[in-house]
Formats: sequence, structure tokens, C-alpha cells
Amino acid sequence: MISEELKQRLKEKGQFPYGKRDRAYQSIDGEPGIRDMEHRYDIIQFPKSFDGETVIDFGCSAGAICLDAKKRGAKRVVGLDYKDETIQVAKSLAKEMGLDVEFYTFNIDDGLEGLKSLIGEDKFDHVFALSIWAHCDENKLADMINFYTDKLCWFEGHNTITYGDTKSKMDLELERLLDLPYHEYIGETNDRSVRQNYKLSRSLRIELSNKNDFVYFSGEIFNTVVEANHDYKNKMPGGKHLIEKDSYQSGKYNYNGKYSCYLGDSSSDVGWKILNFDPSVTNLEDKYNNAKRIFDIQTKLSEGGFAPKPHQILKCHDSQTFYHAIEMENVKGKFVQPDEDWIESLVSYCRENGITRSGWSVRDDCVPKNCIEMDGKIYLVDIDYKWILLDA
Repeated sequence: MISEELKQRLKEKGQFPYGKRDRAYQSIDGEPGIRDMEHRYDIIQFPKSFDGETVIDFGCSAGAICLDAKKRGAKRVVGLDYKDETIQVAKSLAKEMGLDVEFYTFNIDDGLEGLKSLIGEDKFDHVFALSIWAHCDENKLADMINFYTDKLCWFEGHNTITYGDTKSKMDLELERLLDLPYHEYIGETNDRSVRQNYKLSRSLRIELSNKNDFVYFSGEIFNTVVEANHDYKNKMPGGKHLIEKDSYQSGKYNYNGKYSCYLGDSSSDVGWKILNFDPSVTNLEDKYNNAKRIFDIQTKLSEGGFAPKPHQILKCHDSQTFYHAIEMENVKGKFVQPDEDWIESLVSYCRENGITRSGWSVRDDCVPKNCIEMDGKIYLVDIDYKWILLDA
């Protein structure tokens, strides 16, 4: 709970943009505000966890986003506002809550080089720029967003009556100002006035909420890809119902396993294996390390002719968290049950190269739903974080 003295300071010094109201600009820790932060969080899909991630908020006011990001596990959090009296309140709130947040008095119009000298040049996983661009030099703000955004930028416009921030205007202006390749419109906030909200990113957008249909954004869009489980009602253990059936239906293919999903199009030479780990793996660094381990194991297996060749690790995200995907040689063929000679050669190769699997054996993973024959070669496609490289 916020102390009574700090509540009063928040109400008096956390005002924006003018005058004295009966409440602060932002609602914080149960205290009311002109902007209802819970409503904003719901519309912008504010993550439930920032575990191990970094956050910067341009125009942070009294620091609601920064404080909540830190409470949700963020590693480094930076808040910037031009009003020193408001920043001092933000610092007091962080101290009273026992949160390590960096708050700085800074004017966006002082430019990118001035900001670099203040906070350094490290990039941020999350950049917030909510209802600020009309209050500063928009080109200087864009320079900062372009420089500091490693993955996601959350952007909110201003009201349409005063500032003319319609969706069509913002679509054009964001395209002109920002060099982030992926733009996603996420809806309107209306707690103060109607404002348009966007999520802009260097990270690919995925949706994993439905087992049988999801969308993957990678410059082109794969709409509603139905899982390639032929005769789903007659599904058999290990995918035996798939034997000798094409891995692609209507030109598209995916599988959605417990720990990874695969998406591909029959016209493409590459596909993407999206790695969705156990929910307990939330830290961004741990997620990357697991992805790198899988990439290395699949590389080793591909060198032996047992798996599709992986090309690179990509960053991707859904509405709540970050994932990694492995871009790899596409698997276009038929599901098969490998014969004993192939299985034994794989088991021997894994033994010689220090590769094993937890939960069940390498041999037990050689079932039709995991094995596709392509151009006369059989590939094991579902290599996930249960696979282990013993000398790693």
C-alpha cells in the first residue's frame, strides 16, 4: 500500500498535462487516475510476466508501467519523463515498494545522443511510447524507438478530435517514422478518449492459443493452418494412422506437439519450428539457451542425415511472451514407420555423438508422427527440449 503522504504527492505532482485535478494522471497500486491502467493493460495485452526482460517507457509519468513491469519480473526497467516533480514521485514510489527501477528526468527533444549518454546504448525487449508523440519532436522520438527497440514497441496515439490520430493517419505515420518491420493494430483505449494502439516489432508474431488453428506472421501470413492429422477421429497411437500419407494437406503443414509446433507451406524451401517450452521456463535467457541446445542437436542429427537442416534461430512472440523459432529445411514428404535398420543406425549415431533423450528413449521417438520420408531419406522432425547433448 502507498503511504498517505505519498498518495498526496502522487495526486499533486503526478498531474498531466495541465491544471490540478482530484487524481493523478495514472492509476497506481489501487489509487485512481485519469488513465485507467487496468483498462489500458487489457487492450494492449500487457504481459503477465516480464521475467528476465528489459523495459523502457518514454513519457512514464509517475511510473505505473515501469513499476508493474518490475513487479512482473523485468530485469532492467527505465522510465523517462520531462517533469522532474513527477519523476521524483516515481522514484519515491519505487523506493517505498522496494523496486529497483531507473527513473530519469529527460526531455525527448534533447535527442538520441543525449539519451545514450544518460542510460547507455543497450537495447530493450519492450519499448513503451504511449500517448506521447504529440508532446515532443516526433522524429526525435522515432530515432529513439528505432535505436532502442530490440523486440517490441507498444505505441498509443492521441485522441482523434484534438490531434486527428485516426487509425488511417497512424498507419501511414508509423510506417514513415519507424523502421520496425512488423506492425500489429491491437485496438482502442477509451478510458480518457478514444486512442489507437499498436504493437510494432522486430520479432515475428505467432498465435498458439488453439491447437488446431493458429497464425504465423513472417512477412506473409499463414491463415488458419489445420493440423495435418488425417482422419483425426480415427487417430492411432504414435500417429500410425498417418503412415504413407502426405505431410501436407492443401499445400500447408503443421504439427502442434507438446513442446514445439511446426509451420510450413509446400511452396517454400523452409519451415519454422516454434519452441513452446514448459510454462515454468519463463526467463528469456533460459528460453534462448534451450533453443540453442535444440538447434545444436538438430544440426548434429542433420549432419548424420537423420533430421532436416536448421538454418537460424528467430525471435517470435504472442500476446503474452517471447518464444524462439528454428528456421529449417522444409519437410515435404510422407509419414512413415522407419524400419529396424534405420532406427538402429540412428540410435548408434546418437550414442557415438553423446545425444540422448529424457522421458523416453530415442528409439521410442521413432514413430510415424515424428518421421517423414523425403526424397528417399527419412527425417526425424519433432526434436524438442527433451533431447539432450551430453557433452554440452
